[in-house]
Amino acid sequence: MKLNRRQFLTLIAGSSSCALLPYPLLQTGDWGTETPAMTAMREYLESVIGGLNMALDFRCIHNRIDEQFRIQINAFNLMPVASCFKAWAVLYYLLNTPPEVQDTSEFSPLYQMAVNSDNVQTGVVLMDVAERVTGRGNALEKFNNFLTITIGMANGLHSWNWPGSPTAGLTDPRFAPSAERRVYFNGVGYEIDNAFWASDLARGYDFLIRGETFTRSPELKTAIQATRALLSIRATNYNSPIERAYPDGFYMGKDGILPSADTPIGRVVNDAGLITIGDHVYLIAFMSAGESESTALDVLKEVVGQMVSYEQRD
Repeated sequence: MKLNRRQFLTLIAGSSSCALLPYPLLQTGDWGTETPAMTAMREYLESVIGGLNMALDFRCIHNRIDEQFRIQINAFNLMPVASCFKAWAVLYYLLNTPPEVQDTSEFSPLYQMAVNSDNVQTGVVLMDVAERVTGRGNALEKFNNFLTITIGMANGLHSWNWPGSPTAGLTDPRFAPSAERRVYFNGVGYEIDNAFWASDLARGYDFLIRGETFTRSPELKTAIQATRALLSIRATNYNSPIERAYPDGFYMGKDGILPSADTPIGRVVNDAGLITIGDHVYLIAFMSAGESESTALDVLKEVVGQMVSYEQRD
């Protein structure tokens, strides 16, 4: 089902859950029929990615309301998520921590997780929030409930076993590696922890763009604004792949890199986030595994090039 803007707004207005959720859990675009220009863009990016082990969900949203286009290439293939999920651990913390005890200062676990991608402090954040979230389940299960129920993702973390992390030893069996949850490379399936879809990452950033517009909850609105602010802080002496592909743009997001020794399929280069140009917000959710970093950057530059061309159209 594809919705135009009027249908989209009518649907959310009738949703009893939109005080919490910014809009229903749609996996299709609301931009209508693909135009010839969008077809050309999609076909070009499909040719660029070709047989590479990469996934892309690329969207343009006008005035934080109307989705102009959505291009998905391998967007529902499972890929190692690495650190990209940490963006929504920020929102999870802010929604479940009383304002008077929130700590977003430079040396807080939240800041270290979001800006410097500290893996141990990520576990600290997840354990800390879990103590305040009611219901059954360990820290990973409660976080995954947030990802799947509140955000609308299809996948979640199986484990977060970094040495020194308080979440070491915890698992969520729903997302355990299995024959049905394999990451494929060169036709061979590998059972790898923490596999997501590129469309999951896109879904999450869509939440951070349009959720503020569509929610009636002041708490959610404030938390989304604070999450975007934290994710906009650049790490010292480090640029993410999207920042390197588009150094002059304003980017907010979270990348995820794994060295080749950490997975059986080689290096993981992921990046997902938002680029704002005028009235447009471009959402890029990019994942790759088993490909070189230079190849990943070349593809991201092509994606950015399509974005720039779209802005320069008549």
